[in-house]
Amino acid sequence: MLDRIEHNRQSLSAAERRVADWVLANPHRVVALPLVKIAAAVGVSEPTVVRFCRTVGSKGFSDFKVRVAQDLAGSNTVVHADVRPGDDANDILAKVMGGSIRELSSVQRSLDAGRIEEAVATLTEARRIDFFGVGASGIVVQDALNKFFRLGTPCTAFCDAPTMLQAAAIADATHAVIAVSKTGDSLPVVEACLRATRNGAKVIAVTSPLSALAAAAGTAILVDVREDTNVYTPMSSRLAQLAVLDVLQVAYAMALGTRGMEKLRRAKAALHRLS
Repeated sequence: MLDRIEHNRQSLSAAERRVADWVLANPHRVVALPLVKIAAAVGVSEPTVVRFCRTVGSKGFSDFKVRVAQDLAGSNTVVHADVRPGDDANDILAKVMGGSIRELSSVQRSLDAGRIEEAVATLTEARRIDFFGVGASGIVVQDALNKFFRLGTPCTAFCDAPTMLQAAAIADATHAVIAVSKTGDSLPVVEACLRATRNGAKVIAVTSPLSALAAAAGTAILVDVREDTNVYTPMSSRLAQLAVLDVLQVAYAMALGTRGMEKLRRAKAALHRLS
């Protein structure tokens, strides 16, 4: 069923394609959630979801859920959604690289430049930047820290729940928080952002649409990647997060002007003796 949806995606109506994208990104949630919640998560009507189920070959919503569950139960790989047993190196190369390229292109088309500008304005007013993320997103925020600190603004990355919550508890109006989560449902990250907001900090989220983290943030940069992280290690979504944070860092550096450029120059010069 999931392969059929992917194959027929372009022939669907615009509303049905939104359902297809959500299903491909969240197959385990399809099995667990009722019709009304799936419709709300996608942002379409319940009849649209039912019509989509029939368009892709199911008798209705219940039959569709059964077929998706059978797909998940019959999967023989937990490494990558597109890769199958028996694929050779050429197949794996094409599927992994091709999938990442497609998702990055999709994210580029969907990003709201206005939200990037809003986030940069927040960063330029901040005297400190804290990064929040756990799991694979924790690695992403550590990478961001490695780039942002060179611009001269004090930065810290918090990647475990206890220190993240404590950092949020002592944040204030001089702080900006950049929180990263693929699903946007990470309880420690969402709670930390809510607490930081109550203390006056400005929160920027890089996360999925219609998520708890997106709702908790002052500025939500929405990254909707069709990747089920319940099945395998995040790949495309991690690359998308890294790319978005690169965009933010470059835009922030440009907004700082000569001050930011001078900090970057001095940071680079400090390494000359090691080369």
